[in-house]
Amino acid sequence: MPFTFRNDQPDVALAVLREVGQWLVDSQQTLWEIDTLTADNLIDTYTEGNFYVMYNDDEPAAVFILQWEDPLYYGDVPAGTAGFIHKVAIRRQFAGQGLFGPIIEFCKRQCLDRGIREIQLETDATRPALMQFYERNGFQPTHQRPVQEFGQTFLCQYYVLRF
Repeated sequence: MPFTFRNDQPDVALAVLREVGQWLVDSQQTLWEIDTLTADNLIDTYTEGNFYVMYNDDEPAAVFILQWEDPLYYGDVPAGTAGFIHKVAIRRQFAGQGLFGPIIEFCKRQCLDRGIREIQLETDATRPALMQFYERNGFQPTHQRPVQEFGQTFLCQYYVLRF
């Protein structure tokens, strides 16, 4: 599949994220509260210009945030030493087609262009299937800790991928 990545379409990115988030709610797998998936909550100094839409031909297939500093989740990691991935969402019609691999390859290239050799991400520690997915894709678990965001507290499992 010929994929392209664009970071200049926050409205498209938010629409895809909300679509996937709603599907998760409807299928009893809520990962994000839909009303928190807004530009006001997700686009700030750290994420502006870093919210990507992955296209399959002309069709938005997935979205994710790749940022270079993250004081909320990674306050102990110096800026510019890792890429931090958040809000990965693959549209249902593209599920099961291996899109996560090209997303990670894109993120690796972005990191290497900045002299960075690691990607970090975190996920809800109460989701073993999601945790196993990240581990199957080469991410190593590092630690768990609670994080408060949007008035909720989450137990997060942290991961790193070094390359």
